[in-house]
Amino acid sequence: MPAAGRNDQAELSGDELEVAITEVEQIVIEGMSEAPIARDTLEQLQVGLPSLTQGECSKAAVVAGQTAARLGYLSRAAESAMFEGDLDPDADLHQTLASWLAEAEKDGLSSGDAMADLAATMASSESVDPSAKEGGPTWTLPGFDGQVRGRLRDNLLLRMQCPPDLLVDDFKRTWKYGYFLCALDELCED
Repeated sequence: MPAAGRNDQAELSGDELEVAITEVEQIVIEGMSEAPIARDTLEQLQVGLPSLTQGECSKAAVVAGQTAARLGYLSRAAESAMFEGDLDPDADLHQTLASWLAEAEKDGLSSGDAMADLAATMASSESVDPSAKEGGPTWTLPGFDGQVRGRLRDNLLLRMQCPPDLLVDDFKRTWKYGYFLCALDELCED
């Protein structure tokens, strides 16, 4: 896992931060209908909720989970584009990903499955809304800080209805799963 003490977040003032959050939200909402996501990535996003809950989900919960994961994925893509070139990639996460990919190759698993497993592990390894003191992937990835990411997530998920058989925390973790999957894809591109 990435180091808990890392702090490579963008420094934005109050007004700049509000504008940035609104801009990312708008990009994500537009991206839901306009931004193409590769088929294999869409397949990985579909397994987020079942992987995190480790159980059967209703059809409504699966659809909501897929949408939440896509929103998370597009959120990270928009955030990265906003700060492109301003922040260094997370070296600790890069090393963790390399280890997971090497282990997957040894076990005969695809790199996509390894990345999906790592994204699920990251999403479930921390509390839904970790504090800065707790750290964890939400706080260690370059870009917005963890509190801002939580606000962005909540703003986007409020646009949807959480099915009654889906716990709100699982809904939020599924967004994080998509977010972390995109961060891992970014590392593979570097």
